[in-house]
Amino acid sequence: MHPANASPDPVSDYIQSDWLALFDSASPAARIAIRDVVLAHKAEMSDAFYARMLSDAEAHPFLTHDEVNSRLRHSMQRWLETLFSCETHEQFGSAMAMQRHVGEVHARIDLPVNLVARGARLLKGEIARRLPGSGLDRNALVEAVLYVDNLIDLAFEVMSSAYVASHERAARIDEAYRVFSYGQNMPLERERQRASLLDWENRFLQAMVTARSGDELPPIHGSTFGLWLQHKAVAVFEGSAELPAIRNAMDTVDHTLLPLCGQQIDNGDRAEARRLVKEIQHQLAQLKFLIGALFERFVDLESGKDALTQLLNRRFLPAILTRETELARNQGKGFALLLVDVDHFKRINDDYGHEAGDRVLQQMAGLLLNSVRSGDFVFRYGGEEFLVLLVEVDRQHALRVAEKIRGRIEQELFLLPEGRSLRVTGSIGIAMHDGHPDYQRLVNRADEALYRAKNEGRNRCVADPD
Repeated sequence: MHPANASPDPVSDYIQSDWLALFDSASPAARIAIRDVVLAHKAEMSDAFYARMLSDAEAHPFLTHDEVNSRLRHSMQRWLETLFSCETHEQFGSAMAMQRHVGEVHARIDLPVNLVARGARLLKGEIARRLPGSGLDRNALVEAVLYVDNLIDLAFEVMSSAYVASHERAARIDEAYRVFSYGQNMPLERERQRASLLDWENRFLQAMVTARSGDELPPIHGSTFGLWLQHKAVAVFEGSAELPAIRNAMDTVDHTLLPLCGQQIDNGDRAEARRLVKEIQHQLAQLKFLIGALFERFVDLESGKDALTQLLNRRFLPAILTRETELARNQGKGFALLLVDVDHFKRINDDYGHEAGDRVLQQMAGLLLNSVRSGDFVFRYGGEEFLVLLVEVDRQHALRVAEKIRGRIEQELFLLPEGRSLRVTGSIGIAMHDGHPDYQRLVNRADEALYRAKNEGRNRCVADPD
């Protein structure tokens, strides 16, 4: 008997057959005793499980976030109850669907499989340790222990199957994003980044002329070029020989030469300051050469963009969010999502026609691109919705950018076919990355904030609460 929600995948069908055979082979007395032990001690087992896992340094990035820790304890109790309280094949089908969902979440947060296997082993021990108090005789106790062992193994197998499938999909999307990135207008991007380097050089020289003792000089890592390199170039040019040399030159500027320049500002040694400035200009010349060599590797292909707006397609969002979440975890730098919706867009299509609606979306795409830095990301999220990912920002910075975008939308004159024009407004939902490893939760929070913005009257920015 196959429950209605069973997966058509042959591997899942095979696992489900084993699962149902295990269920049918176990005596009702053993299953009831196991269920009663789990229900009576699920909170203790959950606490013991996470106490052990939190002592493992490898698990820290996934468990130490306060909300994750508190929510996971309740989720673990629900998982135990669902898995060991099944009395029908249909309930087992639901339990199996839960294992697939857990595996997909583990894939999204890139939880190592060995940690999941370790957790399964810990749970087996927690249950087995309490079964002798269930009143089962020796033979029934052996049967119960074997049932728990096999059932958790099957649950882990379903999780692993979903985990691998999700990882393979993510890898294909990540590769597609890289292929798409190769297809950008590389000559234009090269000139843009050269201009960014020149802009930083001018700001540095101005700072050297006007700086006073104790003033900080602008680091190149925090410049427009530095953000682009950290958040976009690494995806496009991964494995290129020039990348390490570019990083070394930037590190030399920021960590060696700029501090020395700061000392000369304090000491007033003009000759040494001039020498250091020339050395920094030499490093910048090296950077420009390396950037040119980097871009020469790729050709200009027009593929993989959203056909209407030429923005990133949302299918690249998982790859980019996974990378940004990893960067935030390793470097402690926050990022934000802005979900932007064109207010009353259906009315525009109804009153002016779909061609006019397309023109509004195209002009909106350009407005968004011109409102953010080259290191940020702008997606066509769907319909009249756009998603902006702001890298290396705090909450106040994200709120300022969102309000700037909202104001620009309100002030923009959108040009329609036949010489007509239109004023529109936009609603924006804002969510800051809070350390939670599952990026989908961040997207959901931005969506909830957008819903509130629209529900509260539109043409406003609403941030998800801290």
